[in-house]
Amino acid sequence: MIKRLICLGLGSAIALFVLGLCLGGGGPIGFGEGTGTYFSSLQVFAQPNQQAIGPETTIREENIFICGDIEEVARKKAHTLQITDEKDLKNHYAAQGYSINQSGKQIIAQRKVDDFCSYHRKYRHLGIQDDKVAIFQGPIGYNQKLLRIEERLPVATLTADLQVKLQQSMDFFQMTPETQAVLRYEFEFHDEDALNAILENLDELQEE
Repeated sequence: MIKRLICLGLGSAIALFVLGLCLGGGGPIGFGEGTGTYFSSLQVFAQPNQQAIGPETTIREENIFICGDIEEVARKKAHTLQITDEKDLKNHYAAQGYSINQSGKQIIAQRKVDDFCSYHRKYRHLGIQDDKVAIFQGPIGYNQKLLRIEERLPVATLTADLQVKLQQSMDFFQMTPETQAVLRYEFEFHDEDALNAILENLDELQEE
């Protein structure tokens, strides 16, 4: 009886050893050099799953404007866009130039827009272009949108004080807060009518 048990035990040990060689490539299961190879084989099947997104998850779409303001343009449910996980989310929004942020249970999709927000779109400010007085859209300091050049107002014909201030307006964000406040008061306008009233007076400030 004892001899039979010994034979069975020896047979089991040999079987485990052979199985270890097959799976581990060099030793019993879980021992020696074969351990790393064995577990690396399992890791092939252990790829992380995409995080699920519930059908009622709200996705808020926002535009980031030149002036830095952010406006919400839409709110959508994940199921209406057939979005069920992070991969779907990226595939839907990445091609449209959105960046994705998670804020609690809400997803925020933001996109930069080459325009001013609805509030600053009517703003105008003075600056310099081609050595002449120029009109730019938006608040002072944002010179991306040139509207027109005042050909009748070369900068060199203006008073020295105005020439300095116009140059400062083109370097607005390098100015001190005190200088910025002065430039806003003198060269930034909330609409076209206020701008035109100042332009009429600039003729009188040209040096003879």
